[in-house]
Amino acid sequence: MAHRDYNEMGQSSTVTNILTVALNASEKILDSSSSASRAELASCGNLVLKTSEKLISTLVKPTDTSDSASFTLPSVEGQVFMVGPNVTLVKIPRLDTTNSSVDIDLIGIAKNNTEGSAAVAFMSYVTMENLLKPDFFNTSNDTIKTMMSTVISATLPKTTNTKLTKPVNFILKHIREFDPNGSLSCVYWNISEWIVDGCSVLETNSSYTVCSCDHLSTFALIMQTSRPPEVLNISSEH
Repeated sequence: MAHRDYNEMGQSSTVTNILTVALNASEKILDSSSSASRAELASCGNLVLKTSEKLISTLVKPTDTSDSASFTLPSVEGQVFMVGPNVTLVKIPRLDTTNSSVDIDLIGIAKNNTEGSAAVAFMSYVTMENLLKPDFFNTSNDTIKTMMSTVISATLPKTTNTKLTKPVNFILKHIREFDPNGSLSCVYWNISEWIVDGCSVLETNSSYTVCSCDHLSTFALIMQTSRPPEVLNISSEH
């Protein structure tokens, strides 16, 4: 047993070490190229997401009942929850990070898998908005777009049938002051842009918003506010 615990601790520290290197590298790329194009930023963001999701999936271990693992780094937090064929829980506990939470019917998803097991990986990226910018939310109206939450990601690693039994609810704490005149959108990342398809705002107040989505992906909360009318600057040169 001690040997297994040691292996799991080793596995977790390996994951966090590699994640730290990957995220630091992406931030250095950002610092060194202040003129990075939208495509370059999106490409870098996609790479970080894919690397992170692959790494966190290595924390998923077979379990007969249920098990969990988590880590916290300055730029990313992660939680994994696993259920097996003899799970005794009626539903899994809410997965929490500092600024976000997720409610998912992992028990129902596991029942739809022939092996009776399933796992969910939940990550919250503190600095990802520097890569996947709120301006990548294309709207018909010209508004100021502000990222109101951390960028989060939810996946079902090492789960054969990933069909959701019901929509997944995300609770996103507002990381900036909410403008009562602004409008909020729950969005998901689709390769090169933020889009709203399949996501909706369930409820909101000044400090948090609950988003409901019918698929898993990378999500965020973006606020739109109208641009102030331009004031003509008339210089008084003589």
